[in-house]
Amino acid sequence: MTAFPRLFSPTAIGKMQLANRIVMLPHGTSMVRNGAITEDDIAYYEARARSGLGLMITGAAIVHPSTATKAGNLVAPYSEHVLEGLAKRVDAVHAHGVKIIGQLVHLGREMIGSESDFAPMAPSAVRSPRDPFPPHEMDHKTIREIVESFGVCAANLKRTRHDGVEIHGAHGYLVAQFLSPATNFRSDSYGGSLENRLRFLREVTESIRRHCGDDFVLGCRLSADEEIENGLGIQDNVQISKAIAAWGMTDYLSITVGTRGGYVKDVTQPVASAARAAQLIRAACALPIIVGQRINTPAIAERILVEGQADLVGMARAFIADADWVSKAANGQVERIRPCLGLNQDCRSFSPHLHCAVNPMAGRELRAEFAFKGITTHPRRIAVIGAGPGGLEAARVASLRGHAVSVFEASDGIGGQFLYASTVPHREDLRRLIDYLGAELRRQSVPLHLGAHIHTAADLGHDFDVAIIATGALAKPVPDEFTAAQVMTWFDVLKNGAPAPTGNGQAVLVDDGSAFWWSYGVAEALVIAGWRVRIVTPSSAIAASIPTESVGPLLARLGSGGTQYSVLTTLESVTPGQACLINLTSGDVEQVECDLLVLQTGRASVRGLDSVLSASGMETHSIGDCVTPRRMSHAVFDAQKLAQAL
Repeated sequence: MTAFPRLFSPTAIGKMQLANRIVMLPHGTSMVRNGAITEDDIAYYEARARSGLGLMITGAAIVHPSTATKAGNLVAPYSEHVLEGLAKRVDAVHAHGVKIIGQLVHLGREMIGSESDFAPMAPSAVRSPRDPFPPHEMDHKTIREIVESFGVCAANLKRTRHDGVEIHGAHGYLVAQFLSPATNFRSDSYGGSLENRLRFLREVTESIRRHCGDDFVLGCRLSADEEIENGLGIQDNVQISKAIAAWGMTDYLSITVGTRGGYVKDVTQPVASAARAAQLIRAACALPIIVGQRINTPAIAERILVEGQADLVGMARAFIADADWVSKAANGQVERIRPCLGLNQDCRSFSPHLHCAVNPMAGRELRAEFAFKGITTHPRRIAVIGAGPGGLEAARVASLRGHAVSVFEASDGIGGQFLYASTVPHREDLRRLIDYLGAELRRQSVPLHLGAHIHTAADLGHDFDVAIIATGALAKPVPDEFTAAQVMTWFDVLKNGAPAPTGNGQAVLVDDGSAFWWSYGVAEALVIAGWRVRIVTPSSAIAASIPTESVGPLLARLGSGGTQYSVLTTLESVTPGQACLINLTSGDVEQVECDLLVLQTGRASVRGLDSVLSASGMETHSIGDCVTPRRMSHAVFDAQKLAQAL
């Protein structure tokens, strides 16, 4: 019995039988070399197949050299040398009873962050707002070549024992560029009417059927709403889905919303963003529907199925965060699922490939230092000092390995500075990580000592063999030269909330160039409180450190409050009611009237305890922000690596 009977009920797509309705949606790993997947990529997929998914759809593979990147980090199934690795990955997934479909794409005018040796192409010569170069308009010969390449690559996927293929017709890539009136201005048989704009997709579909036959599962992914000016909306896609169903060649549709740079919805966006659109399309076309986007708990997935919004539910980041998501949900251990926070920081930066802010093992499945070592044969007494994400993760893993762990926290609760990150508007879901880690420590009966101020080894109360110091960092105060009645720090806003507007209601927020949520989230809190905000930054870019998919929605929210920006600018001096700004390139000075001046002062590591405890004879290790202030992902990385090694 399961708490999610619909989610774990069997179903079918075409002639393919699935054990449940859970789909791992396509997402790139970048664990690719010269177009071929690596052993790391295979291990990543197998780790998730082991959990018992119904279906995996692999990250998009390109169908033609004209859409390859110089980096060679996209799978290229048109090349023979790639096929052996693809077959090995399929066999690894099949060994766990999971079906696997390969997604095929041509990027068209999009470059996805890496240049190509080839000129971009598209149905019309309309430059992508995300890339510097306009595409050339495809002629009929080129169209026929690309259509054929979809069929050839699909046949290669069939040769490598894939269970089916999915056409990537979403997110503003080539198929979508033909479909969308925002990118297709052709006057020939491929442009104008919806029937003509559908022609390229139909020919691709026919090509795949011609090469693979009728028994090979074929799906198509669509952006139900492109969320761009003059782009496809939900009603357009209702008509598109009806046409696809009428062709009688497609076995399912996968529904999403958005285009490149905006389709990976972050923590500030609503859950199940595409579910309503999927329901409308499902009612219109009667094809099996997969829906994804911001579906991160079994309860949300079950509700979508019960309410008839889709036939299958897909996730990507949820499985990056926890490879055992499915087995935990099936076995009544929902509270033990490591939560995806929707940060988009590590899973979307590809530095050099996929990682995860909350799960250091993701993308490191073959690295020995992150493999669970099992129960230690030499248990030790370990004191973890600091109950932020790093300290909690270190305690969790060390306890799982059989060490006797105790956690000491100076405040009256767990979470550390990360709790303040969750006070940024729309980011309260970040607390889910602390809730998860706290629950894990309770399950493992790890003692937690709150209000424990540790200055010496004697303060620990017992003898310990090892101290893990995770005391974090604290916000720096306002520099003396900027002290004034209207000045406060970024941390004051996070801790106490944004003050109500006074006087002219003008606030200036001075970033330190770090350009992260610590500044821009505080700016949004000021906007919500009613201030008119000017963000001042020495950086040449706005919100440069915030993930790409988060920047657009963030700037839209800030823009709704009339936020202004001064780049390459910093604070020179402060007088009552005024801030003196200086342009770093020209030296020009500007006096700005403001009733509130908020300074990003940065953070300073809480240090010193390591040397004190070391002097007492204890083995000591420091992790996270007390080494140097960074991000939560670094603290969790440090913690897990250390705890596995002890």
